[in-house]
Amino acid sequence: MPSTGCGLSTGGLESRREVVVDALVPVYRELVRRGVRVALVSDGGPPGVPPTAVPFRYTAEVLVPKWASRAWDALSACEPALRGHSLRRSFLHACAMLQARLDELDRLLEAIGPDTVLGGSTQLLGGAALTVAARAHGTRSLLLQHGILQPFYTPLLADLMLTWGPSSADTLTALGVPPARLITTGSPRHDAMRPSDRDQARKGFVRALGLPDRPTFVFFSNGNDLVRNGMAPAECADWLDAVAACYAHALNLVVRLHPNEDGSVYHRCSHLTVIRAIPKLGHTLDGCDWVGSLCSTVLYEGLLYGKPIWQFHADGWPALADNWKQGLAFRVSSEAQLRDQTGTMLAGGVERGVDGALVARVFANHGRATQAVADVVASRLRPRAARPRGSAIATERRQHTGA
Repeated sequence: MPSTGCGLSTGGLESRREVVVDALVPVYRELVRRGVRVALVSDGGPPGVPPTAVPFRYTAEVLVPKWASRAWDALSACEPALRGHSLRRSFLHACAMLQARLDELDRLLEAIGPDTVLGGSTQLLGGAALTVAARAHGTRSLLLQHGILQPFYTPLLADLMLTWGPSSADTLTALGVPPARLITTGSPRHDAMRPSDRDQARKGFVRALGLPDRPTFVFFSNGNDLVRNGMAPAECADWLDAVAACYAHALNLVVRLHPNEDGSVYHRCSHLTVIRAIPKLGHTLDGCDWVGSLCSTVLYEGLLYGKPIWQFHADGWPALADNWKQGLAFRVSSEAQLRDQTGTMLAGGVERGVDGALVARVFANHGRATQAVADVVASRLRPRAARPRGSAIATERRQHTGA
C-alpha cells in the first residue's frame, strides 16, 4: 500500500455545487475502499462531506507580496482601461490574500506529503492555487473534468486532465492541449444517471411543478455570466417566451436556472415556468420530453436519458460550445426555427431511446467511471522513497516571491 495515497484537492471541495462534490467524493471513497491512504481537504465545501475531511483555512494577510506590483504593471499594460488607484488597491489586496492562501497550502502539503493531488476545478481559486502549490512541491496534479469544455478551460494548469469521453478529449486537443496530458476515464458524477420508467418519470415531474400533463421542454439557462455569454441568454429568453405563448395550450416550457444565476433575464417572461434546483437534475432530465441550452452541461447529460437535445446558437453569438457541430445536438438558430421545430415535435410526438454509441463517445466507462478514475490515481502513486521532498522547492518559491 502506498505510504500516502493522494491528497484530494482543496479546490475540489471548495464549491457547494454537485458538479464538483459529486465527482470527487465517490473517488475518495473508492480509494479508501482499496486501502489507499487519502487526505480529503474541504475549502468551504458543502455540509455532508465525509467527516474525515480536513477543513482548509488561512489567515488574512495585509502585507503585499513583492511580486504583486510587477503583476499589476503587466496586467495594466495589457488592459490600459484598468489603470486606476482604486483598482490597483483592490488588486494588491487580492494578491496579499492569494499569497496567504499559497503559504497555507505550502504548510498543508508539507504536513501531508501527498504524492498526487486530485481536483475538480481550476476555474475556482482554491483548485488553481492547490495546483500551483503542488507543482512547487514536486507533487503530481490531476484534474477531473467538471463540465462542458470551452476555450477558457485552457491552458491546462494541472499535469494531467481526466476527461469524460473521447469527445471532450477531441475538444481539448483542438484547443491546443497536448494529447499526452489527457486521459479518458469517464465521469464519476454521472455513473448513476440513467432513465427510469418513462411514463412514471414524466407524470412525477409535471406533478412536482404543478403543471398539466403535456409534452414538456426544459431549457437549461446560462444567464449566470453575461460578460462571457453576451446577449445570447437574453435572446434565448425572448425566443422561449414567444414560443411558450404560441403553444400555451399544448406545451409546458420550463426554464431551469444555472446555480449562479439570479433569474433577472426572465423577469418579463410571463409564459415560462422558471425553476432552480428542484426537482433535482436527474428527475428533471428523466421526466421532461426534450431539453435545450446555450452551453450547459445538459447538452451532454441529456444523452444519458435518451432525450432530443437542442442547442441554441444564432449567427454572431459567442462560440461557447459546438455540440451541434459534433452531431451531439440539434442547432436552433432563430426564434422562427424554434417555433417551427417545436410545432413539428408536438405534431409528431417525442420518441427516442438511449444511443449507446453516442453515450460512450461522451461518457466513457459509464457506470464504472469512479473505478476508472481510481485506477488512474492508484497507478500513479510512488513509494515514499521515490518521491522528492517539496520543502526546498516551496522555500525557494517563498523567497523568490518575498512571502
